[in-house]
Amino acid sequence: PRPLRPLRESAVVAVTALGAAALAEIIWVLAGPGLASMLDRMSEGPSLRSVEDLLPVVTFLVRALGTSAAVVWLFLVRAVAAIAFLVWLFRARANAESLTPVPHRWFRILIVLGWILPVVNWWIPKQIVDDVWASSRPGGVRGEHIGREAHSGLIWSWWLSWLLGTGVLPLVGVLLFATGDRSSSGGAFWFDVFTLVLTLAAAALAGKVILRITEAQEDRRAWAAGISPP
Repeated sequence: PRPLRPLRESAVVAVTALGAAALAEIIWVLAGPGLASMLDRMSEGPSLRSVEDLLPVVTFLVRALGTSAAVVWLFLVRAVAAIAFLVWLFRARANAESLTPVPHRWFRILIVLGWILPVVNWWIPKQIVDDVWASSRPGGVRGEHIGREAHSGLIWSWWLSWLLGTGVLPLVGVLLFATGDRSSSGGAFWFDVFTLVLTLAAAALAGKVILRITEAQEDRRAWAAGISPP
C-alpha cells in the first residue's frame, strides 16, 4: 500500500471554505427580498426619453451592477467551497484505498461526476464518503464487502440535510412561488429561511465529517510511522 498522505491542511481549507459559503448563504437570504425585487426590475429596465430620465438610468445601472456582483460573488464562494471539499475527498479517498484491500464501490472519477450525473447523484457521493469512513475508522473494513459495513449516522444526517436544503426544498419553493412576487411574499421569505437552516446544518455536518475522517486517518498515519500506539 502507498504511504498515507497528510490530510490536515486540506481539511482545514475545506472546513474554512464551507464556513465562508455558509456565511454567504446567510447574507444572500437576508438580502433576498431586496435582491429579488431588483432582479425583477432589471428584467424591465428604465427608459431614456429625455435628459431628466438620465439620473434614474444611472441609478438603475449602478444597482444592476451591484446585484450582478452579488450573484457572481455567491457563485464564486460556492465554487471555492465545492473545489476545496473535492480536493480533500480525493486525498482522503487515496488514503482510504491504502488502508484496506477491500475495493471501494465507485471509481475515483465519480468523486466529481457523481455530484452532477442526474439521478445517481442522489446516492453516489454519500456512498463514496461512506467507503472512506469505513476504511479510515479504527479497525478499518471488517468484512469482504465495503458496502455492507455499518454506516455512520453522522454521514446520514449530513446527506439528508444536503439533499433537502439544496435539492428538494429549492425545487418545492420554485413550484410554490413561481407565479407570485417573492420579494413581497412573507411565506417565500420564511420558506427561504427554513431552507437556509437545513443548508447551514448540512455545512456544519459536512465539516464534522471532514474533521472526523481526517482525525482517523492522521491517527492511522501516526501509528504507521511509529509515532503513536494503535
